[in-house]
Amino acid sequence: MKEKTIAGFIQIDDDLINNMICGQVIRDVLPDVDILSFTDPETGLSYILSVYEDPAARNVIVYLDINMPTLSGWEVLEKLNVFPPSVKQKVRIFMLSSSIDPQDKRRASENPLVNGYIEKPLTTIQVHRTLEEANIEPLQK
Repeated sequence: MKEKTIAGFIQIDDDLINNMICGQVIRDVLPDVDILSFTDPETGLSYILSVYEDPAARNVIVYLDINMPTLSGWEVLEKLNVFPPSVKQKVRIFMLSSSIDPQDKRRASENPLVNGYIEKPLTTIQVHRTLEEANIEPLQK
């Protein structure tokens, strides 16, 4: 067993259809895992701060879109960067984007908060890789 476990997944993406597809793909791999979707990045940030500042909170994987109308994924990362270290260490962020721009990929790889970059659409193989790259396992119910 790996050393860390996750409570679930959070999606921050303004695209409802993509959120439904990602949720189904995650459930194909982990049928019982908790998945929360936020189409408003500010609401997602507020949720992360309120839940993950609790010392008992488990790690979470966040799939974060880059191009959103209210806050970009880059702006979300800037806001997350000022969160307490105890919150940031529980959040494993993977950029999930339709962008194939090499600069987006480079920028993601250079950001210490980002664990990886995934091109949409999410696949079951990518969910497995996400778990491996984050070095965590789902919490068993």
